[in-house]
Amino acid sequence: MIYEAALDPGLWGPVMERIADAIGGGGGWLSQLSVADGSGGQDDDPMSRIDPTWPQRYLEHFSMRNPLHNVPDAGAYFQGWTTKVVLDTDIMAKHDLMTTEYYNDFMRPQDVHSVVMFRLARRGDEIAVVNITRPERNGPFSAADIAYCEAIHPHLVRAYELSQRFGATRRLSGALANVLDQSPHGLFLLDDDGRLRHANRNGERMLAQSGGPRLAAGRLTATNPADARRLEGLIGAAGSADGARRTSGSMALAMPERRLPLSITVSPVRSERFSPFAPGHTIVVCVTDLEVGVSVPEQKLRELFGLTPAETKLALAIFDGQTPAEAAEALGISHNTARNQLGRVFEKTGANRQAALVRLIMRSVGVELRG
Repeated sequence: MIYEAALDPGLWGPVMERIADAIGGGGGWLSQLSVADGSGGQDDDPMSRIDPTWPQRYLEHFSMRNPLHNVPDAGAYFQGWTTKVVLDTDIMAKHDLMTTEYYNDFMRPQDVHSVVMFRLARRGDEIAVVNITRPERNGPFSAADIAYCEAIHPHLVRAYELSQRFGATRRLSGALANVLDQSPHGLFLLDDDGRLRHANRNGERMLAQSGGPRLAAGRLTATNPADARRLEGLIGAAGSADGARRTSGSMALAMPERRLPLSITVSPVRSERFSPFAPGHTIVVCVTDLEVGVSVPEQKLRELFGLTPAETKLALAIFDGQTPAEAAEALGISHNTARNQLGRVFEKTGANRQAALVRLIMRSVGVELRG
């Protein structure tokens, strides 16, 4: 169960209950707090058999009054710090603890008299600790209790380390999904057999359209049989088990009642460790709608090149395909003023002609598709 908790954070509560039951304990809390000021706790910190109002009271008031956790000099404290099992009596004498506000107003109201702490990890001034409490009626922890705690401690440390790694992977996956959703293209992540792992927002929209890319038995394909064979061939080449034959490729996908096709690029992800949970290779399929225009964020263009508002409007008009004369008429300025402004735009951007300016804007700004 300890190692299952590395993958399923919801199991830390039952793990702490098992430990508490084995040593005559009460509740448990996997705290992740700063030793300097007690900050850092979260509402979703794993806990068991603890009134959920008490951790909040701890963070609001008692975190600065915990003599078992807080230290006056974090630097000196960590010089001798190691992951190990610690009793409250290892930190201070019981009779001294019982005179503190922390004991009388926080521990005792929860029927807590003793605490065993499993130190798991340290990051900066924060330490992660599994705290198992024990009521006074059960007496002090015995030598057998401590031996049990020390026997399972290395497994708790390893499981916590794994949980942090897996949690980071899950957070990264969520962040990656958000980034992919910002793309103006339809993006599909496939396994090496063409099965869909993830589609961004535009990809989902394209799958819902008739005549475009679609899923068949979980694999990305096309409606037209000839297009389907070509797309499946590109995916097969990108996911080849032979690294020397694993290549990228492109194709056009014609759609009914459309003037321009969809542009499809299929590429292998070069890293062999794209995900620890997904064996094999990963393939990225990028689908671009050529009938969708582009827009350039005006503020970003001004900030990148130091253009004035008037120069930016002219540069955007040129980007949209207008001649200087057409831009001058659309902007309500003279042709001579437009030529002077365009000269300053060339000077600030380093472009020497209109086509170069358009390419520079597309590379520097990162255009966004406009429906």
